[in-house]
Amino acid sequence: MVYLLQKWSTTSLNGLRVSKCAPFLKGHMLKLKGTLMLASPEDMAAIQSMRLKSSEKSKMTRDHNGFRKLLIVLTRAGKLFALHTGDGRIVWSHLLLSLHKSEACQSPIGLNLYQWQVPHHHAMDENPSVLVVSRCGPSSDTPGVLSFVDTYTGKELSSLSLDHAVVQVIPLPYTDSTEQRLHLLIDADKHAHLYPKTSEALSIFKREFLNLYWYSVEDQNGIIKGHALKCKCTGEVADEFCFDTRDLWSVVFPSESEKIVATVTRKLNEVVHTQAKVVADQDVMYKYISRNLLFVATAAPKGSGEIGSVTPEESWLVAYLIDTVTGRILHRVTHHGSQGPVHAVFSENWVVYHYFNLRAHRYEMSVIEIYDQSRADNKDVWKLVLGKHNLTSPISLFSRPEVITKSQSYFFTHSLKAIAVTYTAKGITSKQLLLGTIGDQVLALDKRFLDPRRTVNPTQAEKEEGIIPLTDSLPIIPQSYVTHALRVEGLRGIITVPAKLESTTLVFAHGVDLFFTQLAPSRTYDSLTEDFSYALLLITIVALVAAIFVTWRLSERKELQEKWR
Repeated sequence: MVYLLQKWSTTSLNGLRVSKCAPFLKGHMLKLKGTLMLASPEDMAAIQSMRLKSSEKSKMTRDHNGFRKLLIVLTRAGKLFALHTGDGRIVWSHLLLSLHKSEACQSPIGLNLYQWQVPHHHAMDENPSVLVVSRCGPSSDTPGVLSFVDTYTGKELSSLSLDHAVVQVIPLPYTDSTEQRLHLLIDADKHAHLYPKTSEALSIFKREFLNLYWYSVEDQNGIIKGHALKCKCTGEVADEFCFDTRDLWSVVFPSESEKIVATVTRKLNEVVHTQAKVVADQDVMYKYISRNLLFVATAAPKGSGEIGSVTPEESWLVAYLIDTVTGRILHRVTHHGSQGPVHAVFSENWVVYHYFNLRAHRYEMSVIEIYDQSRADNKDVWKLVLGKHNLTSPISLFSRPEVITKSQSYFFTHSLKAIAVTYTAKGITSKQLLLGTIGDQVLALDKRFLDPRRTVNPTQAEKEEGIIPLTDSLPIIPQSYVTHALRVEGLRGIITVPAKLESTTLVFAHGVDLFFTQLAPSRTYDSLTEDFSYALLLITIVALVAAIFVTWRLSERKELQEKWR
């Protein structure tokens, strides 16, 4: 992290200290001319040049709004890059020593990145670091390799060559006193290994031993299983950081009728502003918010191939909402005459998924919203305002939840490669879906278009709530392309993270090309733009003050004249 200190240059004139602010004033005067559309082409060029020179986007310091960040990118070859979000330059790049080809590791492959340490209390002493998980071959049962990398410098702090495979990595929501995050690594024998291997991490882990649940998906076998911890590993070599696991439940999809084509769950650190949703008639609906909900899409085995390879009668698509703690299926819906590929995104209490309708020969997008009926006594908005509700009463996942779902389907023009949703710091700003199209562009679509409560003739109260009249297809607005005229060649995924400003989310699309931008789904209502004309604001204030003074003087004069009549 580099800190910049800027000093104002001053000169002495007749004993007075006068700041050299001529360039500052000149810049604001040029901006004012541009705002009033009085600038010449030379002035516009000068304005653009001054903007580039004064831009703070490329500084290597953290900004107040949380826009300047480092993008840490891992390639399959095991090379790490840190990209500056301001101008896209490579801050550092590093080929991990632990992933060099050796006798012990013949074919190293980088798998994924995980947040390892983000110091808040020790920010002056330690830098943030990431965990790089790799393995020594294409097979899932080959030994794994862990690397710990400083994100500011790119230095590989340490590495571990494991004697077990890494099939699944589970980041836990716990940190130790050094702010290192605990992780569970599941091997091919279904043993769970705790990292970091410290006594403090072990004591924290033992306190939460009975509260840890996770799931695994076996695509080829059509099985989803829920797991929990059992006891310490029983083997010849004692390892207090190794634990046996047990299967809690399993959902088996019949291979002759269903094949798993997509699974998606909520983002772990997603912020939900409120559980209550006030509808048009002053009724209150409560979102069913659970981090343990899993969306699963299955398709007929014949319909899992290329689009159009089967008839509508031979193909169907089934969508499930499954509780991953109990294995209970909360919702199931079948789309007859439909097939994949399926792209889905899960946020708050809703899921949106994209697929192909063989009967209509068009793509479709469906939305499912799930609501909690156990809060039915709190449907009066005044009870919510006055605090007379049971929202704080404990809920057990092992008791069957009372839920209702609302769903709707719409035609959509494009085929998709990826889908994501915007996230903001407090979850207040309205959400947009980010759709990676087959043309390698990113399209933003307001979530209100995918509201299952849309009707053909909404009432006045529903219109005031913001419900859009129902149409059979979703609109494509050319101005909503986040990438504008650019293409992200070979688009594979879209990642969104919140900025510190509630109005703004940061968007990163990756493929052969890399694309980064800032997006404000509800406009930038909490900040001023970089080219805001302070000179025009100052002139407006001065003009208003002068107008008030002149009006006051005229009023005084008129009143005096009336008294002399």
